[in-house]
Amino acid sequence: MVPEEKTFSGYIRTYSKSIVSSLIIFFLAVIFYVWFDHNKMNKKLLISENFIDAKILLSEKKIDKALILFTEIISKKDKIYSPLALFMVIDKDLLKDENIVLEYFDTVLSINNLEDEDLDLLKLKKAIYIAENAKEEELLNLLNPIINSTSVWRSQSIKFIGDYYYSNKQFKKSKQYYSRLLTDENLNIDLDDVKRKIKLIENE
Repeated sequence: MVPEEKTFSGYIRTYSKSIVSSLIIFFLAVIFYVWFDHNKMNKKLLISENFIDAKILLSEKKIDKALILFTEIISKKDKIYSPLALFMVIDKDLLKDENIVLEYFDTVLSINNLEDEDLDLLKLKKAIYIAENAKEEELLNLLNPIINSTSVWRSQSIKFIGDYYYSNKQFKKSKQYYSRLLTDENLNIDLDDVKRKIKLIENE
């Protein structure tokens, strides 16, 4: 007669507790994943609905209520709607306190799962926002990583720095950046303004 521990049924009885425990853990993990994914989708849907509501409030000139919703969306750190909410606040000039807007920028820039191109756009937007009072080093720290990359925002960043130097009458530096645009391929900017400014610099 085969000893019980050598049989398959004996094996099952011996290890039944660990097998049951493993199955319970597996099913709990599946349930948690389904619940988490469903909860995540519900939160995403709520954020999108709040964004639409905020835009409607804005169209109805209910600025304060719209700003409250946009602010809440920014704080959620959603990789799609938080940047869009920030852009709405900036583009519609809904908030006059620059320090708070910069805090909003920092919140959105800290989102972990942002796409690289979205991150570059945010940095460019921040550079544009702070340009009037920012130091040259601060702008370069923001935009040099974009300028030295293959980002779709590269040419806009180069032109912005060129325009920054041009407006500050630092024409030699300005021309250096404008000239880079003349040798780049696949530009998504209009070069007419760049060529006009280079010509003005050369005629100085």
